[in-house]
Amino acid sequence: MDPELEKRLHNASREDLIQLLEELSVRHPVLLTEIMSILERLPDESVSAEESDEEVTEDWDFNGDEQALPAFPTHPILPPRNNETHQQRVEEFARRLRQEESPQVLFEMLRDLVEDAVSFSGQKEGYAALDLFAVLIDERLLELNPVTTPLFDEMIDAGMYSLEAVLTEASSNTLFDKDTAALSPLLNAQVRHRWLERLFALWLKRLDAHRVEEDLPELILDVAWSEDILHLRSLVQSELQKHPQTAHANIVDFSHQYRTKALEKFLKELPRT
Repeated sequence: MDPELEKRLHNASREDLIQLLEELSVRHPVLLTEIMSILERLPDESVSAEESDEEVTEDWDFNGDEQALPAFPTHPILPPRNNETHQQRVEEFARRLRQEESPQVLFEMLRDLVEDAVSFSGQKEGYAALDLFAVLIDERLLELNPVTTPLFDEMIDAGMYSLEAVLTEASSNTLFDKDTAALSPLLNAQVRHRWLERLFALWLKRLDAHRVEEDLPELILDVAWSEDILHLRSLVQSELQKHPQTAHANIVDFSHQYRTKALEKFLKELPRT
């Protein structure tokens, strides 16, 4: 161990060490099994007389002589999906976005939505942030009013950094199931596929607007697990088949060519399964 790190650990308080273990288990759930295994092998030492004379604090278990260790979280801190208040707020956002016709009012609503999503991501409330980002992108894809579509794109760009961070973290983390003693993805296959489809559709819109978009393809690949590659390949091939190339066409559709080349390049970048 690095001498400086060892020194800092020795000088750290009990509360600091507990917090360190909690944060490590949150960021790296796979370490949870190792931590619990090591704790089980440690000798069960009784509390020293000197410690027992000290003032009892709220950390002590009053039903016994041993200090009660906090329960280590088995997954990153995320709000429950069935949070009724949160779901109602998400649905209200979607309803208002569809009904609002004033560009100025819509801009303010979109700004509030993105600010809330960014705030949630900063508070490690990933599900809440993803729900709001999903509303933002889904409503943009509907294109109910072409006049306001640029406002959606502007707000998506404004929140893209936070979206990339929270979605990449959520899709790369695993959840430890105590019952099965196995690790499973924090975002299940159904949720990941929905996000892949959403990002893919948004990327197509950007291609149609002749935007050079590198972030979305990279994010799609970051979110996808190996088991999702076939689904991604199917999305790309289905899109290519909608507009088959015609060797003897009299009119060259440059927009179609641009999209086709981008899709073919992305298809080649997909890992082999």
